[in-house]
Amino acid sequence: MKKEENEVIRADRRTFLSILPIGVLGVVGASMTLAAKRSLDPETTVAADEGWKTVGDIAEIAGDEPIEKTISVTCRSGWSKTVEDVSVYVLPHHDNKVLSSVCPHEGCPIVWEDESKKFLCPCHDSYFSDKGERLTGPAKRDLTEYETRVEDGKLKIKV
Repeated sequence: MKKEENEVIRADRRTFLSILPIGVLGVVGASMTLAAKRSLDPETTVAADEGWKTVGDIAEIAGDEPIEKTISVTCRSGWSKTVEDVSVYVLPHHDNKVLSSVCPHEGCPIVWEDESKKFLCPCHDSYFSDKGERLTGPAKRDLTEYETRVEDGKLKIKV
């Protein structure tokens, strides 16, 4: 009986050892697939903070000139997360419309010119109106406008 028991144990061990590499390859393959999905999925590479960010107190936003505000946004690419400060312009004289401070042409930061009452992209001389509408230059579209809402006396934008 001992010989038969040894043969059964050897057969079970052989079966286990022949299945083990397939199991290990399955786990490695599943891990690589999950990693590839997380790093290539456009939903996760754009921004980790899908939601509303507070720009400021609505009572403090007033005047005829655009007001530059900074918000912190968490960006995610694959497994890495970074917190970036992003500038936006609030237009109190246009119902607190909020515009991106990035030129749609090649991503340069725009500035407000007090003298001309226009936004300027100093990289390639694109000009935008005080509402963010494209006036001249190589930019092909208006400045990006954020969706806004007022909640608990605070102006918020959707990022």
